[in-house]
This record gives sequence, structure tokens and C-alpha cells, in this order.
Amino acid sequence: MKMNRKTIFFSIFILFILSANVQASVIKHIYEVNLPVISQEKQIRGAAFEQGLIEVSVRISGNSLAPTQIDLKKATRMVRQYRYKTMTQPEIDAYMKKTATLIAPKFKLWMQFDGSKVKQLLRDNGLPIWGYQRPNVLVWLAVKDGRNRYVLKKSDVSQIKDAVTNEAKQRGLPVIWPEYDSQDKKVVKFIDVWGEFWEPIKQASKRYPVDAVILGRMNWSNGNWTVNWSLLMEDQTESWKLSALDLDVLMSSGVGVATDHISSRFAVFADSANDGELLLRVSDLNSVSRYAKASHYLSSLAPVKNVYATEVGRSQVDFHIELSGDESDLKRIIALGKVLVPDTRPDVLNSPVSESLELMPENQTEPTQQTAGEKSSETVGDKVNNSLPVVIPKILKYRLNG
Repeated sequence: MKMNRKTIFFSIFILFILSANVQASVIKHIYEVNLPVISQEKQIRGAAFEQGLIEVSVRISGNSLAPTQIDLKKATRMVRQYRYKTMTQPEIDAYMKKTATLIAPKFKLWMQFDGSKVKQLLRDNGLPIWGYQRPNVLVWLAVKDGRNRYVLKKSDVSQIKDAVTNEAKQRGLPVIWPEYDSQDKKVVKFIDVWGEFWEPIKQASKRYPVDAVILGRMNWSNGNWTVNWSLLMEDQTESWKLSALDLDVLMSSGVGVATDHISSRFAVFADSANDGELLLRVSDLNSVSRYAKASHYLSSLAPVKNVYATEVGRSQVDFHIELSGDESDLKRIIALGKVLVPDTRPDVLNSPVSESLELMPENQTEPTQQTAGEKSSETVGDKVNNSLPVVIPKILKYRLNG
């Protein structure tokens, strides 16, 4: 199947605008780490690289046990670039207060790891890969701190909330806090979150663009914090309980367990035996922005090694996809993301989208004659060089949701 000149031009045009169409659930800077260090000595830098690889390996695999299964001594070879920044005194004071350390750091070491090398290291050790596209997660957290009881909301300034948000950011999990305004309070009361009554929580959560919900019941008693956590995803729940004195440790552990559960549904294990190619036909792409949304979304999925448009119509595009792993992984992740939904409607003939959007330069015209041996389109029955049949990959049909 060949790409005509208009399709090529359209694809180039889209590459130019893709940066302006990033989805809210696409994680940025996923291979970058910032760590405070006491000096720029080689030994200290090497230790920081290893710590950075620990953080990145957990974030990319979605598995908190990933660092125990890889050789951290390879960290130096994984770093693409790094640089130091002198820390200000307020930054140093805040860090020392938070960590209770006695040795003051002087610099912040920024590291960027090589994505292809990190992913290969994980694959070589039998670990999965979690793509840039990640589910938004809504957090309902009810707190009893001895004297007060409340549900944490988006506008709150709270050490508890900061601890959850910071850990989620480190794990690459996009979290959303409820507004808990008059609209939410009509449906959800404190006792609903505290008592883990899912029906009102499900109802209130429908207003938020999320794929999963974390519910927490946090209590201060006898000099210790205890949190009962639950995760709702795909109408299935997982529950666990944690206790600790330190808030950061408690929230880190809670978010960590939730992220492990979520990534187990989204992360993909490489399976070269099942590598393959297919065509994914997406409909309802009747604008440049909708095309960009679909293209960027597909390229962000973990099983997708490569994707490009082969045929572009007025509102329908065929994407050629090279897979790493099983086709079922791709279908499952698309179903969880809800960006695309299966399209059971019959196909219709479409005029080229590049014509309808007038993307061709004014002075550029298409050839009116077909050169010898060239076909403008190919079907299952077409022949190449009058002898070999055209191999058409399997076609999956979806439409852009919304």
C-alpha cells in the first residue's frame, strides 16, 4: 500500500503541529531525574546515576521491584546527558528539614537517561514497558487527624496531599483531586469515603476524566497513621492497609502499591515471537487537531514500536502499526484509555483529507497522469509486477471518542 504525495505532505504538516496537541495523560520528562548531591566528585556522581536509574526503571516498568532485577552498575552508560545546578539556601534548608539529614547538599544533579537503552535493559531482564500514555487517577482521601475530619480536595494546601502528589509524579502516575464543591457534596459525604461506599463515589467520579479511582481512609491513633486503601479500575477493586509514623513513607507506599496494580494492566512485556504489523483504521478524524490527537495517542502506547499514516481520507485514516508484543495488549490498552472506541459502522469512501483541509501549497499541483506501472490505490485483489499478491495486514477499526 503506497502513500501518495498528498498523504506525505499531510504527514509532514502534522509532525510540525504535534507538539501543540499533547494529551493531559501523556507523561513528560519520563527519563529525567533531579537529585541533590553534596559535591561534583566522580564517586558521588556515580552513586547519583545509580539512584537515578532506580527511579527511572520503576517509572518506565511500572514495577516497584524493577531495581532488584537489573544491574545498577550500568547506570553510567545509560545517562545521555547531565548537568549541575547550585542549590539556594532555602532549597537546602527545606531538603534538610524534610529528610532530617545532617549533611547539607550543595548541588542539584539533573540527569537524562537514554530511553532506548533503559527499555532494552528492562526487556533483557524480563521486565515490562509502560508507555507515555497513562491513566488519569482520581484520589478520594478521607482523613481523621484526632480533632478534625475532612475529605482532601483540589484547592487544599496539605502535607498529606503533597506527599501523595509527589510520589505519584515520581512514579509517572497522573493524579486528580476532586473539587469537592457543592456538586460533589450533593452526592458524596465524608462517611461515604470513610465507609468505602462505592456507589456514591462512582457517581461523583463520573464528572472527572479518569480511568481509575483511589479511595483512602486515613486515621491518626495511638501515635501512628493508618490508611486503608482501595483501587477501583475496570469495575474491579483491590484493597490494602498500611501503617507508619512518617507521612512521606506512608503516602509513598500507598501510591506505590496502587501504581503497581495499575501498571500491571497497562505495561507490556516484550515478546518477539508475537511481534507483527497491522492496520488500524480510525474514523471521525474530520479536522487536523483530531488527526493529531489520534496519531499522538497511538505513538504513545507501549506495544507500538512505530506508527505512520498510509491512507488519509476526509474523516478516516489508516495507520500502519509495528507491534512489540501481542495484538491483544494493544486492544486492551486502547480499551482502557477510552481515547478510541471500536467502530462497527460500514466503511465509506472518503475524499483525501488534504484536499478538504486545503493543506497543499498554493502553487503545488498533483500530477494528472499516472506513470507506467504505478497504481493510485491497491486492494486485496491487486498484483505487484503482475505476479505477487499485495500482502494486506490485519485491519482493526476504531473511531475517535468524543
